[in-house]
Amino acid sequence: MNAGIIPINFKSKETSKLSIKSVAGATAGTAIPLMIMMKQRKIKNPLKMEYGLQDMLILSAASVAGGVAAGMIGEDKQTKKSQLKEGVFQFLNASIPTWIIGGVLKLPETSHNFNNAPTKIFSVIGGLIVGMFGAAQFSNLIFDPKDKEPDRKLTFKDCIVNADDALGALVLAKFPLIEKLHLDKLLPVIYTYCGIRAGNAR
Repeated sequence: MNAGIIPINFKSKETSKLSIKSVAGATAGTAIPLMIMMKQRKIKNPLKMEYGLQDMLILSAASVAGGVAAGMIGEDKQTKKSQLKEGVFQFLNASIPTWIIGGVLKLPETSHNFNNAPTKIFSVIGGLIVGMFGAAQFSNLIFDPKDKEPDRKLTFKDCIVNADDALGALVLAKFPLIEKLHLDKLLPVIYTYCGIRAGNAR
């Protein structure tokens, strides 16, 4: 059974409770490790944070874990199962592409001829596509190894949310435009949204 994503709205009491729980859990899941990172680096302003690959993976995992854990409170067995499946899907969909892109971006640096913006952009796009579809297949394999249920398909919303992978990769690649616009500051917000989506699954 595919996990359904409940939109963040307050039209019904049931949906309202689930949304509030997932929002609170995902927000805490992102904020707590972020504050720990800031304390370790003696940074008082979160806008001054600079994110590496490990930081991105920690924040994405924590936000999803927080959203799912809080969303599960008081829910029935089937809902918890759907939330867990969606949580794994969201985490893999956020971490695998970032990990692949992070590795691929190191290759151009080994060659003077390929260490340029076009090559890095192509690497980001290729790694993002491979990572997204690979993460979806891996997630389906974990929960349904015998392929008895319909697969969790990538949706347009998933692709939009995967902007965090592209953004994170561009941050890792140190593209001047990204650094100038400080777009990396949006990463915690995007990770929190991933956690909310996972916690809202049915």
